[in-house]
Amino acid sequence: MNSRSNLDNKEAVVLHHFDYRNSSLIVNFFISDAGKISAIAKGVKGSKGVRSKRSQLALLQPFQKVMVSLSGKQDLLILKSIESTSTNWKLTGKSLYCAYYVNELLLRLLPSHMDCQEIFQLYHQVLTLLDQCSEQNCTDVSNREMQHIVLYEAPLRLFELKLLEFLGYGLNLTDEIQSGFPVQAEKSYHYLIESGPSEVPIANTNTLLVSGSTLINLSNSQLSEQKTLQESKQLLKWALAEQLGNKPLKSREMYKQLYC
Repeated sequence: MNSRSNLDNKEAVVLHHFDYRNSSLIVNFFISDAGKISAIAKGVKGSKGVRSKRSQLALLQPFQKVMVSLSGKQDLLILKSIESTSTNWKLTGKSLYCAYYVNELLLRLLPSHMDCQEIFQLYHQVLTLLDQCSEQNCTDVSNREMQHIVLYEAPLRLFELKLLEFLGYGLNLTDEIQSGFPVQAEKSYHYLIESGPSEVPIANTNTLLVSGSTLINLSNSQLSEQKTLQESKQLLKWALAEQLGNKPLKSREMYKQLYC
């Protein structure tokens, strides 16, 4: 994109930032009607520079909900102004690492300069749910493992599913590809990422065995059963790998080291 962009007073979330030169940052914003936008925040770190600029640093951390104005002629814009909009999410423990995973998916897959309001709203919903989760949520229940799966993983699976749909890679969860008949809960299927579930194996093709009940539950956003969550996780991980390529997700590796 070489034409000039002016984005004024846009609601945004900070996905990530990294150092740029001595006193600046490059910040990845998620803006509802503009997708993923990268911008230079000049003079916001270090002991030198304008005090008002340095005070912006706290607003440029991941998961901050802000109003920003950006401008520039290239894909890398300039941050003109930023201010906080509301109380931000207080993410800790597992919730924090799950949220980092969501951010990393968006950084890797979300298009730039594209209206993403549906995903922006879903992002807010998922992070709000993660914000409500804490270690205390699972201490007073008899089945802590299942409670953890529902609290933390169900929102992630639905986010992954909707993100794939938004990107044009939605999964066929309802129709058997050979006959066209509806998926039946009592049957098992060989799932092909490119086309959907098949009752019979297909030669020389990679497939994943998944139950019909999981496909039906996932299509209806019903993720309260452990089997559905486990199989959905495998299916969506496989589908996302097709888009992510061979580079592993850092957030997934960190989560495994700490909690698995």
